[in-house]
Amino acid sequence: MFAKFRQKLPGPKATAFWTTAATLVTVYRYNKQESARRLDEYKQRASHAALETIGSLDTPRKVHVYVAVPMSELGTRRARQHWEKYILPVFAAGALDYEITLVNETETENGIERVVRGGVHRLVADEIKDRRRRQLESDTDNEELRLWRAALDERKAENERRELKNKLSVEPGMSALELWKEKEYPGVMDIVAIGRETWIEAVNGVSDGAVGSLNMEMPPLVPLDSEKSSTPEQASQPEPASKPEQNSGSEQTPATEQSPGSEQTNSNQISGSDQTTHMIDYDRFDNHSMVALPAVAYIGHKNLTGWASVPQRIYNFFHDQQNVDEYARQALQVVYETTRRRAHGMEEIEAMGREEEELEAWRDQPSLDIVVDRRVADCLQIYDTQNDNAPPLET
Repeated sequence: MFAKFRQKLPGPKATAFWTTAATLVTVYRYNKQESARRLDEYKQRASHAALETIGSLDTPRKVHVYVAVPMSELGTRRARQHWEKYILPVFAAGALDYEITLVNETETENGIERVVRGGVHRLVADEIKDRRRRQLESDTDNEELRLWRAALDERKAENERRELKNKLSVEPGMSALELWKEKEYPGVMDIVAIGRETWIEAVNGVSDGAVGSLNMEMPPLVPLDSEKSSTPEQASQPEPASKPEQNSGSEQTPATEQSPGSEQTNSNQISGSDQTTHMIDYDRFDNHSMVALPAVAYIGHKNLTGWASVPQRIYNFFHDQQNVDEYARQALQVVYETTRRRAHGMEEIEAMGREEEELEAWRDQPSLDIVVDRRVADCLQIYDTQNDNAPPLET
């Protein structure tokens, strides 16, 4: 009887196979449960920020999340998954409003597609420069700039109408234009940079926006689809209706002077290819005063690519708790505004996320350098995401 029972027992190979399979399944399930438990702890700690009361006239906090293409990638898919898995749950638990921008700019050269860097830099710099321009326009002596702003707003409104008309193939009504236009946040949105690539572009953009040139070009009219096959009449860019005397000795002599009101009359006759460009000279009025700069938060993203990263990816598959502890903890620091502080000089700014450059994904890639003006580095605010200074979980 014992001999028959022994014949039904699995052999050594089958026993080893099933033992290994059961062990892997157990480790994987434990990893999923432990990762979920740790993420819940960070979400519970963040939920206390959602219960904080604010004044009836106060604006709720909102951050601008930038996601650039990770090194050795051609898209933001992995970075977006990283955001949704580790960071977004913590922001949602803390009721932290956010605006996310995925920057994915590529170009094809000789049949090879490659990523074009600098999109985050440009977006951040443009946002800060626009606040500096509006600050100059608010001065009582800068009537010329206010006239240019009126012409600029009119041109943007016309371009929005044309873009919507090209999409709808009909003339949009005012209700459609209001839905198309995004409402601006009344305050200053802090910046959340995911990954070392985004961090470098973000801080460079803050520096460029704070001290860079404010001159801007009047945007051309967006051509209508019905105008692309026709030959419209040639016209010039609008000029302010009147120009007060300037203290500076330099004067602008445009080719054609036109009031902002006359632009609307000729807007349907101007072609994008036939327009003469005009540069609005804001630098003549710039007093180089520092505007309120957004604080910048770094949240890591170790993009594991290449054969050399396979062992680490396998390890993370069965032991993801370390990633939850690192990335969810960093997101938690952004939820609480109390973790914001002044950066400790250029050394800390340059060292943020530097360990990512040692990964396989950064090899044979163009180097990214941090170029921050010393005046900006001395006053730049960051979130201390390298330490856990958020309020602990109440027991």
